[in-house]
Amino acid sequence: MSENETEQQEAEAHELSESVATLISFDEQIAQMHAARAEVLANMGRIALDQMRRMTSRDSRDREIPMRAVAAEVGAALRLSDRTAQIRIDDAIEVTGSYPETFASWSAGRISERHVQEILRAGVNLTDAAAKARYDHEVVAVAEAETPGRLRGFAAALAEKAQPRTLEERFEDANATRTVRLFDLADGMSSINAVLPSVQAHGIFNRLTQQARALKDFQSGRSDYGTKLHAEDEPVDDRRTTDQIRADLFSDMLLTSVPSLDPLAGDDCGGLGAIRAIVQVTVPATTLAGTASTPADLSGLSLVDPESARRLAGTAPGWDRVFTRPVTGTVVAVDRYRPSDQLKRQLRARDQHCRFIGCRMPAHRCDIDHTIDAAFGGPTHQHNLAHLCRRHHSLKHASRWTVKQLGDGVLEWTSPTGRNYTDKPLGVAFEPDPHPPGEPHLIRR
Repeated sequence: MSENETEQQEAEAHELSESVATLISFDEQIAQMHAARAEVLANMGRIALDQMRRMTSRDSRDREIPMRAVAAEVGAALRLSDRTAQIRIDDAIEVTGSYPETFASWSAGRISERHVQEILRAGVNLTDAAAKARYDHEVVAVAEAETPGRLRGFAAALAEKAQPRTLEERFEDANATRTVRLFDLADGMSSINAVLPSVQAHGIFNRLTQQARALKDFQSGRSDYGTKLHAEDEPVDDRRTTDQIRADLFSDMLLTSVPSLDPLAGDDCGGLGAIRAIVQVTVPATTLAGTASTPADLSGLSLVDPESARRLAGTAPGWDRVFTRPVTGTVVAVDRYRPSDQLKRQLRARDQHCRFIGCRMPAHRCDIDHTIDAAFGGPTHQHNLAHLCRRHHSLKHASRWTVKQLGDGVLEWTSPTGRNYTDKPLGVAFEPDPHPPGEPHLIRR
């Protein structure tokens, strides 16, 4: 590389670094302005609430008029619908009144509006003031260190931890409300809405997604299904999107129990019917034993009540036993009651998703990457492996982004401008139970 090229690269790196610093400053200022706007909205909302309290009418619709009038005022001024304005006012009242530490962090520019939305969403079922205060104190520290996408799972776990009633008690009430509803839409369409336990809902959606992708591969000749069933046929040009195929498969299986190639032809798709959902549920060992009521975790996306977790464990074809550090919850070892690829399971249990900063692509849809390339002597060992989605796998190899392992699954990424970002494994999002160090948690497979 010539001296001129080296100087040009250094100049570009300096310019990029300055640009990143400018963006950080802009984002802080934007967050501060959003927080100031929320404070104004909250004040307007409180004026409306005071007006509502002074009203003597017992008709709830009459009593709502002051708030609706303020929402309409805000909506007209900001070119929003009054319903959107009402939501913003409600959120502003909530964050300024019930989450003072979150609001202080937002006002200082340390978290963004999206972080605040995730905090409010996860805490929506907290009604006790003391519970909200505990949640507010713990969640803001996570928000300042994580992206909004990753914050979602942590916030849900912390909100659950703050609940005065256990998830088992609340799930029993909520499960009684499970239902399927039909809504007629325009243009001859309708919507079916099902309210189901999270394990079932995620399993249904996961299975539909796998079948849709397998069907795409089958029709394009990239799948064994095509070789076994239609070796003499040309590949099919199916222009349906994955969402459309998923909807057609949903109809096929509920109406006929057989997935079809074409929603009109009803062709048998053979092996698609054998596809089963991948659902990973992390269960504390004491919950399985019935000595504790700590909730289980559904791939970092949702919580599962203890009784459902015990039933899943009882019918599972196999378990991964995940040993964690008693305080941090970091996964340190995995074994299995039945033989399988132990290292892959251990990495999947540790990583849960792509390990690039902020990415949440599930581990089962990622590649297992050698941090130090195997061609340069990097060992195939958990301390040199991590899950990366295709996008970030290629970024690591084709750009100046670099990564190194710091131990215990912690990755340190370095950007082309020289900034360092640390990504830690999620671990198991439960408070340690009072059992000896090394007590296993169990993941259903």
